[in-house]
Amino acid sequence: MMREPESCKIDYCGYLNPRTPDEVSFEILGLRSLIKTAEQRISVLEQSRYLAETMVLRESEEEVEELDGDI
Repeated sequence: MMREPESCKIDYCGYLNPRTPDEVSFEILGLRSLIKTAEQRISVLEQSRYLAETMVLRESEEEVEELDGDI
């Protein structure tokens, strides 16, 4: 059973309503940084999921081997 999700957010430095070309450029840099941070978090989660799935698979294989040995 899954727990109730929490509210998560990634903050970045930028402008809510950029008005000048410099502000727009700075906002774009902030958003690119935000995207990279999100991609990094996704990669960490994918690695964790892979490790968890691998552990479950190995445990299942070990249980089957134990059962085969009892026959």
